[in-house]
Amino acid sequence: MVKLPRLPELQPRERLLAVGSGIALLVVLLDRLVLSPWVRHAGAIQHEIQHIEEELLSHERLLMRKDQVFAQIQRNQRYLHPAVADDLQTAAFLKEIEELAGQSHVTLDEIKPLPSEADERSRRYTLDVRFTCTPEEWAEFVYRLETSPSLFEVLRASLGRKEETPDQLSGSLRVMSVVALQTETAPSGLGQGRINAAIP
Repeated sequence: MVKLPRLPELQPRERLLAVGSGIALLVVLLDRLVLSPWVRHAGAIQHEIQHIEEELLSHERLLMRKDQVFAQIQRNQRYLHPAVADDLQTAAFLKEIEELAGQSHVTLDEIKPLPSEADERSRRYTLDVRFTCTPEEWAEFVYRLETSPSLFEVLRASLGRKEETPDQLSGSLRVMSVVALQTETAPSGLGQGRINAAIP
């Protein structure tokens, strides 16, 4: 059996080497038993945090997209109208044309409803409109027609100056409104219903 000398019995240089070796051994043991497992655990936690952050970013993008879709749906609600009978739909069509003409200061000489047409998915309502106005009022009237939530379509237009009043225009329009018939199942709790959407 090898007998190791005691520390006080060693020479100063040997004692220094022994102390240094002991310290190095303690550092290695500390690294193996404490520091390395802690570093590995910290790395695993950091990786998990990064994964959670990526998921949160993905969910945030989905929520933003959801909000955008809901906002778009709300904007499109103005294009939807409840289903009504043909005579009521034609009356609403007439009223809106009269309102747009009034807002544009256009004088309506005659409005003539034409027979409506229908297929499985839509109904088409058409009006012949005769009017008198100035060029500026004509431009505003056409602008309001084109930007109306009812999405009117101008099928035919004619325009000319009146001989007795050269600053006035006399014209006619054939305007059509198409109502798409769609059966749509509403979300739970809202019931079901048929929705009419005016489309070009």
